[in-house]
Amino acid sequence: MILPGAGSGSRFNSDTPKQFQRIEGKLVIDYSIDLFLTFNECKKIIIALPDIHPIDEKVKKDERIKIIEGGDSRADSVREGFNVLMSLGHKEHILIHDVARPCLQLTDVQSFLKIFSSSKADGMIFAKPSTDTLKSSKDGKVIDNTVDRSLFWEAQTPQIFNSRKLSQAYHSYRGDLNKVTDESSLFDNKKENILLFKSPSNNMKITNPGDLQLAEHLIKRFKE
Repeated sequence: MILPGAGSGSRFNSDTPKQFQRIEGKLVIDYSIDLFLTFNECKKIIIALPDIHPIDEKVKKDERIKIIEGGDSRADSVREGFNVLMSLGHKEHILIHDVARPCLQLTDVQSFLKIFSSSKADGMIFAKPSTDTLKSSKDGKVIDNTVDRSLFWEAQTPQIFNSRKLSQAYHSYRGDLNKVTDESSLFDNKKENILLFKSPSNNMKITNPGDLQLAEHLIKRFKE
């Protein structure tokens, strides 16, 4: 699997990137690492980090973990992680999760993987159905149209893909990889079947400093 964690988090507005902030005394990134280390199916976990990475030494010593230097963008980090897995002869499914989502729960991942493994799909992603009224605007000022929100889902992670299909998607992609914000978009307008898994409300993403408090509240509640 791949855990991209090299982002600087410009919107977080802190000298310390959000993945290295602490919640309940634990690094945000460590919640994702610890969660996926519980899965024996995860034979190799590639963690893409910036130059400075204060990861627990015990985690670094786990033979399943390989730390690499991340790219200039999230997409670059995932692609580099994918290349490393391929170079190691990995032929299993590829699981990707953003470490800025520390509230993901084991039972939800288990349900996700169970549904995917029993399907014939080429991939599946956590996603949230849109609940707000959606407007389109070409110039960002004037409303052009109201969009049917029942057709739209907000992509999240984890995401899982057949490794061979993901490799083909990378090779055939002709857009700017730096603008790819989730790997399922590599399959847009292709014949592969990528399924939606309705994400639980707790699978929040830390974007702003205030999100840390909400994540802390959720994590404390899970411990009760």
